[in-house]
Amino acid sequence: MTESHIRRRTLLAAGAAALATPPLWAQASYPSRPIRILVGAGAGGTTDLTARLVGEKMGHLLGQPVVIENRPGASGTLSVAQTLRAPADGHTLVWVGNSVMAISPYLYKNPGYDVKTVITIGQATTSGFILVASPSLGVNNVKELVAYGKAHPGKLSFGSNGVNGSLHLLAELLKSEGGFDALHVPYKGGAESAAAIMGGNIHFLFDALSSNIPLVRSGKLKALAVTGPQREKELPEVPTMAEQGFPGMTTEVFFGLVAAPGTPEPIVSRLNETLKTALADPTVKDALERSGNQPKYSTPQQFRALVDKEGARFEALLKAKGINPE
Repeated sequence: MTESHIRRRTLLAAGAAALATPPLWAQASYPSRPIRILVGAGAGGTTDLTARLVGEKMGHLLGQPVVIENRPGASGTLSVAQTLRAPADGHTLVWVGNSVMAISPYLYKNPGYDVKTVITIGQATTSGFILVASPSLGVNNVKELVAYGKAHPGKLSFGSNGVNGSLHLLAELLKSEGGFDALHVPYKGGAESAAAIMGGNIHFLFDALSSNIPLVRSGKLKALAVTGPQREKELPEVPTMAEQGFPGMTTEVFFGLVAAPGTPEPIVSRLNETLKTALADPTVKDALERSGNQPKYSTPQQFRALVDKEGARFEALLKAKGINPE
């Protein structure tokens, strides 16, 4: 073999290796400016709180500020659509939960994004929903609520933060599994629905755990169940739905980070490792737990599997209820 042939083969091999290996510069130079995390909810709620707690720590670890931008509207889908239109360079991310990843894609014909193409970075937190009732109703658990509904047809009503949202659909699932009926009364948000149940205008509702802990502890609301696979640390006396004979209603609130399609794998990997380190920080962990959320790290692949699983579940529920995409 001549020297020119050897040189040519060496150059071809080097070129093939360069194409097969992700560019190291993409990770080494990232991030080169502040990172934006869009949040599809207003300031002060659970979605915003968890994003700020985790995002701030990630900024310290990455050496660039992480700026939380609240973009409420269109049930949170607006923030996802805006992120996916941004350059796929890891400098614009979105903090997502069940609603925008597992419900809206099947509820709307055009939510503004294709959830199958979203790049999952990792899950960050988990918590169960809580089922609460007005103390004046006189029920102490799920079976008693179901029995009351069957014995008093047309008398029960429940609230939610909007038509066909996760809280509404959970109550519809309970009605279906329990075999009773109740009137749905939608409100603009959790504060309004909480005021309605405490005022005796509705009888029960599903809601985020964090905002209801003080109301349950003060006796203003009666906790009937939590929807997670285990009892909650902050309310250990409240049994799960599965413990009370409703294993099909085991579900969790999840939050995590996603990025635009085409985001380079080295950047996704660095963000995931940074997320993992942030969630292991004792200060972050303690703050999340005090808010009723549990840190729960996952790989990008594990987060994608969770999104797909929950999406299939709610898609089936929407079809069973005859709810077609709008």
